[in-house]
Amino acid sequence: MTQDPSDLLRRITRLHTSLQQHTAQCCGLHSLTRCQILTILGRAGPLTLATLGRQLGADKAWMSRNVDELVREGLIDKQPGQTDRRVVVLTLTQEGQAQVRRLNTELGHQSARLLGRIPPNEQASVLRALELLADALEAECACAAEDGGPCAAS
Repeated sequence: MTQDPSDLLRRITRLHTSLQQHTAQCCGLHSLTRCQILTILGRAGPLTLATLGRQLGADKAWMSRNVDELVREGLIDKQPGQTDRRVVVLTLTQEGQAQVRRLNTELGHQSARLLGRIPPNEQASVLRALELLADALEAECACAAEDGGPCAAS
């Protein structure tokens, strides 16, 4: 049965987002946005508020509100930049690092369970297809960021 690719991609996105939200809630995070902020800081190390906002595609006011909540919860430390005090530098606190480790562990278990639902002889093909899809999504996002809209295939 062949499905419409657009419908299939939306279905996958919706289901995956729902699973991610469930896992984030199990780890005490009540927002996928906060989950993304923590995981990006966990991967990239200290970042400015502006850089983090660009990576998430979010405006400064929206980012500030979410970061301020994470600061109040003791998960992020916010300091002025060393050379420019107008710049805000974000780092994970020890509790924030522990939260990211818990979240990554749970997401890893979730991914393993999900892959385990695919017949073993098809798992490599599914993973390869996901790599291709991730590459295509990254290229589309980069293209959209360059010109502010979707790009035609090259």
